[in-house]
Amino acid sequence: MMRAFVLVALLFAIAGATLAEEAAPAPRGADEGPSYTIFTKLGRGIGNIILAPFEIPVTAYNVGVDTDVFIGVTAGSVAGVAGGVERLGAGIMDVITFLLPPYDRPLVTYSVGKSPAAAAAVATFPRDF
Repeated sequence: MMRAFVLVALLFAIAGATLAEEAAPAPRGADEGPSYTIFTKLGRGIGNIILAPFEIPVTAYNVGVDTDVFIGVTAGSVAGVAGGVERLGAGIMDVITFLLPPYDRPLVTYSVGKSPAAAAAVATFPRDF
C-alpha cells in the first residue's frame, strides 16, 4: 500500500512539473524595443551636459566643410553656441527631472554638430554665395 502511494505521489509530481505553466515571465523579444528607465534619462542628461561645449567646434567645422572656412568660423561658431546652449539646457532639465516620466523622449534628438542652427547657417550661406 505504501509503495502504491509513493508511486502515485511521484507520478503527480512528475506530471505537475511537466504540465505546469512557466511562472517566470517570457524573455523579451527583439520586437519589443528597448527599455527606458530613470537611469536612461539621467545618463542622457549627464551626456548632454558633457557634450554641450563640443557643439561649438564641431558645428563650426561642419558648417565650414559645407560652405566656406570663414563662414564656418563665424556663422558656424554662432550656430554652435546656440546648439550648445540648447544641449546644455536639455541636459540640465533631464538631470533635474530624471525621476519624472517620460523616460523615452529626449529633448535633443540630433547628434553633436547637427543642430537646426547649423542647418540654418548652411542654408543661409550656401557654397555658391
